[in-house]
Amino acid sequence: MNKFILISLSLLCIVANDLSYNQKMYWFEHQLVDHYDKLNKDVFHQRYWVVEENFIPETGVILFQICGEYTCPGIMEERLFIIQLAKEFNALIIILEHRYYGKSMPFGSESLRDENLKYLSTRQALDDLAYFQRFMVLNKKHGIKSQNPWIAIGGSYPGALAAWYRYQYPHLVIGALASSAVVESITDFKMFDTQIYLSALKSGSECASDIQNMNKYAEQQILNETTREQFKRSFGAEKLTDLEFLFFFADAQLLIIQYGGRTELCMQLEGKNIEDQIEYFRSVIEEDSYKEYGSYYLKNDEYDENNLSPSRQWMYQCCSELGWWQTSPLENTVRSSLIDLQFYRDFCNNIFGGIKPNIFPDDQLANARFGGNNLNIDNLIMTNGNEDPWKWSSVLVNQGSILAFEINCDNSGHCVELYTPKEEDCEQLKQVRIQIIQQFRQWIQNHYSSIQ
Repeated sequence: MNKFILISLSLLCIVANDLSYNQKMYWFEHQLVDHYDKLNKDVFHQRYWVVEENFIPETGVILFQICGEYTCPGIMEERLFIIQLAKEFNALIIILEHRYYGKSMPFGSESLRDENLKYLSTRQALDDLAYFQRFMVLNKKHGIKSQNPWIAIGGSYPGALAAWYRYQYPHLVIGALASSAVVESITDFKMFDTQIYLSALKSGSECASDIQNMNKYAEQQILNETTREQFKRSFGAEKLTDLEFLFFFADAQLLIIQYGGRTELCMQLEGKNIEDQIEYFRSVIEEDSYKEYGSYYLKNDEYDENNLSPSRQWMYQCCSELGWWQTSPLENTVRSSLIDLQFYRDFCNNIFGGIKPNIFPDDQLANARFGGNNLNIDNLIMTNGNEDPWKWSSVLVNQGSILAFEINCDNSGHCVELYTPKEEDCEQLKQVRIQIIQQFRQWIQNHYSSIQ
């Protein structure tokens, strides 16, 4: 290990001891509803947050954190690596809420109606970022100076947005950190289940078999007329169709492994009979999460500011342009083979067919528009957890000027390096964070050198 890395590791430990922050929420009142119709002057209020106590305008950087398919909280309490970056680089943090999520509603209480969802797209969201950034710079908001460089940061879908933003607006951001960035649209996403199986195998073949058997048991219960309704009711999910329930049942398990809970899940399933395994699983599922999988609930277009579930909006994005439909592979399958592309076609049309008949994503179009996994842009870091099934829609090895890291630690799941650094983190994860800091420093130094 060279001297520079030793110094950086020491600094990493020092900074990680104090990741306190203060954030303030603001409204950007000038966001365009439609960036493509120049005659449409309608605007809406978009929420954003600022963390400014570390910012030194003369030498600092803007860390532009992108929120996605959820109600944005500003800084996520469990993901404080960005605070460490802000302290390291005298940075201002700005976090922008995605249109149609949380309280950033282009049409107020009518935003979720079919006729208004047409303005919910990845292209509009990317242009939101650019329009917002230009406004902040031109109007010198929050002490921002024109010479301050901007770096985009995001995880998962916002990670893809960060990568696409760097790809489409390289003159606005000097670089991007795209964590678990799902940059390739995949309509028939069989590798998702394959990876879940492979990740479970890290805890032994018994765990992988347990997960498979639980899904087989659920399918048997659902296909049996005498047990179907009671089994659904035991999860509170009686309003889901049979196939929607199997979609929900599989996804709820896979999310545990996706977010780094493989060891705990496998330990809890070990040695239990199938009924006890199902009971444990039932006890840890988030309350009302089944509603995200039911067309009965997703058809509801009423906006309730006290119930900010993003399920309808996100499903519309998946149905209209993004895909990532998780289907059963031929080998090492996890979910029921009944959950196939035809199920998803019917599912989308049942919910959104009134907007566009036969609505379904075109992954070739999406990948041609945004680059897919053939992105070619410099100053882009892409990170993935080895156990994360979403990594198969990302970039896993260095590609052109893209610097890629696959973090192979126990329970290395979705967006693993964005979480708050801990002393017990594995060595590879610590090293990836160090290299991110090194890359950021180089980008910033190059930027300020170029404008002197």
